[in-house]
Amino acid sequence: MIYRINDFNVEDNSIAYGFADGSLNFSPENLSDRKKLLGLIPLSAEIGAHIYEVRQVHGNDIAILNENSDNLLSLTGADGIFTQKSGAILCIRTADCVPVLFTSLEDRTIGAVHCGWKGTYGNIIKNVKDTLINKFNSDLDKIAVMIGPSICKKCYEVKENFLNLFMAKNPANMDFFTKNIDNDKITFDLKEFIKNELYLSGFDEKNIYDINKCSLEDNNFYSYRRNKTNKRQVSFIVNL
Repeated sequence: MIYRINDFNVEDNSIAYGFADGSLNFSPENLSDRKKLLGLIPLSAEIGAHIYEVRQVHGNDIAILNENSDNLLSLTGADGIFTQKSGAILCIRTADCVPVLFTSLEDRTIGAVHCGWKGTYGNIIKNVKDTLINKFNSDLDKIAVMIGPSICKKCYEVKENFLNLFMAKNPANMDFFTKNIDNDKITFDLKEFIKNELYLSGFDEKNIYDINKCSLEDNNFYSYRRNKTNKRQVSFIVNL
């Protein structure tokens, strides 16, 4: 099931995106579901659509898809991918981390970013901003951002040293943590932290959309924290 498949009209063209649940198993060896994904994209046969992804490494690097990088992209260690290429289905795999999709509302720039805590702590959102401005000359006020299914603030339990790491970077980060004195638990709101990074980087709050589904609470989605699964759901975006 695709939980949200929408499109934006961009200068007579369309950008489609969606977030799949566990019915679409995007494990590397599952080629049949790659074909299913192609079948879910409107007009994919006509435009000769292809799936593109990077080798996610929980870092902060952004890859650019162009004519020279097509055959090498899957070998690139990065956690984001951007392009203006028609028919390019950009995909991110997650099972608790936050998938974030980007599209320009005035040109054909699209992107898919895997935001785990390490990459987010390492300023991957700033790198996204720099990529959009410096590589694609995009106006951040015209960028739509879609946040997919991921672990929610109630379920993301962390240790004291995790909290201290973020506090050492910026004491204001305490706003994204909750300490429960009764059960001595600390939880982290990764999605809200990412949204704040987007605001601070210059993205417009009114153009940020959140599907509001927790990958741990909703059994339709894979969750590494729930059962250490090696399966991943897919989030995608494509220029039609």
